[in-house]
Amino acid sequence: MSSAADHIPENEMSGNSDEEVEAVREKKPAGPVEHHEIGEMAHFLRAFGRNKNEVVKTLMASSLQIVGLDEVKREYEGKWEKIEHRVNQAVDAFFTKKLRKQDTFVHLEEGRFALIFANMSREEGLARAMELSRELINMLFGEMPGVELISVEAMVLDVDVIGAIDGLNSLEEVIHYFQEAIQETEKREEQQFKEAESELTIMFRSVLNHRKQLISVSEVVPARRTGDHLEIVPDNDPIFSGSARLRSELDLLLLKEAGSVMETLGSLGNKPIILITVAFETLANAYCRKNYAEIMKDLPEYTRRHLILNVEGVAKGIPNSRYRQILTPLTSTILGFSFEVEKDWDCFHAISDLPVIALTASGNDPKDLPWIQNQFFKAKENGIKCAWRGLADDSLARYAFKIDVDYVSGPAISASQEAPVRPFSLKRS
Repeated sequence: MSSAADHIPENEMSGNSDEEVEAVREKKPAGPVEHHEIGEMAHFLRAFGRNKNEVVKTLMASSLQIVGLDEVKREYEGKWEKIEHRVNQAVDAFFTKKLRKQDTFVHLEEGRFALIFANMSREEGLARAMELSRELINMLFGEMPGVELISVEAMVLDVDVIGAIDGLNSLEEVIHYFQEAIQETEKREEQQFKEAESELTIMFRSVLNHRKQLISVSEVVPARRTGDHLEIVPDNDPIFSGSARLRSELDLLLLKEAGSVMETLGSLGNKPIILITVAFETLANAYCRKNYAEIMKDLPEYTRRHLILNVEGVAKGIPNSRYRQILTPLTSTILGFSFEVEKDWDCFHAISDLPVIALTASGNDPKDLPWIQNQFFKAKENGIKCAWRGLADDSLARYAFKIDVDYVSGPAISASQEAPVRPFSLKRS
């Protein structure tokens, strides 16, 4: 097998020469790396506050993205020293080229990097960090096993706070507070999830097979139980806008809950297919994927022919080998996968040999109609079925029928139930 170093371009990212890369490295000890230059310490500190406490407060209350190579290092233990220099060289040049002038990139502890996006919301910053991390993965390792080990952790950071500097005198001190803020945020998210966990459960929503006029699929949707009241968790709930780590905890909980219900299925006339959504980033992270796969192994035999995993947030540019690394541990335990792709995704060639049986979309914004329709048309051309989830608008549901979407779900199709509906036909006898 070729080594990681073989896949890291000598001159990094087309357009960056060896001289440019070395120039970045030579300047690195001066402080954080910005897109257009190496910023001085005073410039960096003014982005966070007037003193130590304000820096920590700003970091914890706002949106910071951390790219980590920790698991890559563990995977290549014994070889990391040989490739570390070129990895760091490539990472520096990559972010120097990709970030805007007002954005900031700074090395944290060994193998971790902070991305600070100016004038971006938490969601926008996370989306951009995910996009950049995928590009970085492909650039560093290409088709090499282990590329999924690079992680992105979401936090928030406002960089509009400009003030006098008081009390922070070195980059090492700033990094210390970076780490302190990160740890505190992680603890806070863990505590928030623990507090919410006792109320979180699942409900099921029927999915209409439009062509066959058949209800044979039930979709798992997260719900919250408060006393005797049970309701669907709305899409704008904070639990969906937290870090990838928080989302993975939710995904694991939903799978466990669904597994308990699937234990009761399989009798004659009660064999619905179950669709459960999991974030791509949950499966892309090696640790989270391992935990997910362990739960999958304990699911009843029934799931092998009746469970579909809907992988949400699939972006463009992911090589076939990475898809296989991520999906292979789960393939033998389920019927197949559906992919909920981002709007610029057009990578059917990369999934042609994978058990992806459907392309999915979700949402109720009419502005999304053109790209959703375009995606579905391409899917059909490639022999893949289409599913539109979460439709709450009757007119959009009718539009989905008009363009022959294979499967449609959401409040416009059915109410939510505590158990999957037994399959039945809508056709008149």
